[in-house]
Amino acid sequence: MRGSGQKTKEVFQTAGSFLLTFITAAVAIVATLFILVRLLGWNLLSIDSGSMAPQYPTDTLVVVQDAKPEEIKIGDIITYVLNEDGVLVTHRVIRIDSENRTFITKGDANSSEDAPVLWDNVVGKVFVGIPRVGKVFRMLTAAENRPVVITGIVALFAVPFAWDLIRGIKKGRKKTNEEVSAADSER
Repeated sequence: MRGSGQKTKEVFQTAGSFLLTFITAAVAIVATLFILVRLLGWNLLSIDSGSMAPQYPTDTLVVVQDAKPEEIKIGDIITYVLNEDGVLVTHRVIRIDSENRTFITKGDANSSEDAPVLWDNVVGKVFVGIPRVGKVFRMLTAAENRPVVITGIVALFAVPFAWDLIRGIKKGRKKTNEEVSAADSER
């Protein structure tokens, strides 16, 4: 009969194995979704200000799909390059000047409209927004966090492998010890 210490150890091993498998599966699913989004030509961006509240408050993750300027209508929410530094802005189209090939946009929470946006500066049209996920997305994709994120992902895949390897070695030793004990008792 096994002691309660052995049962507790088995419960923790099973729970740990389940948790690591769950986390690994979640990371694999999220990574697959990110790859799928990129293959579809979409961009994942974070809303960093309250200018589009209440529809897209700060820290909303938006999925931006490619759109030809001719397909964009008044009322659509677009993401565009604001300046030479590559700053991106996501605002609603309130007017279209086809002759000058510009959009006039405005943040829903802003009182004034933006400067005209050249059609060539449009990144795309917002497809969907997911509240509160933008902050996590920003943290995971920030250049200064890449070493930690990559190390964490590698660890998530390495730890279950190492766990199984160690358990296999221990089972192998236990089996070998039991075989030796059985051989000794037969003598």
